[in-house]
Amino acid sequence: DKEETVKKRLEVYSAQTRPLVDYYSGWAKVDAAAAPKYRAISGMGSVEEITARVFEALGD
Repeated sequence: DKEETVKKRLEVYSAQTRPLVDYYSGWAKVDAAAAPKYRAISGMGSVEEITARVFEALGD
């Protein structure tokens, strides 16, 4: 990717995704039983490897 593209992705992550991660992580600390599960999944690897990680996380 071009440097501009990576910068934009990081900006979007900081503005939109990170606040959600913080919100749900905080909720889990207060009331783990009621909070939705949050799982971080590595996006590195083949489509098949990533798909397997997603399905493994969903099975938890």
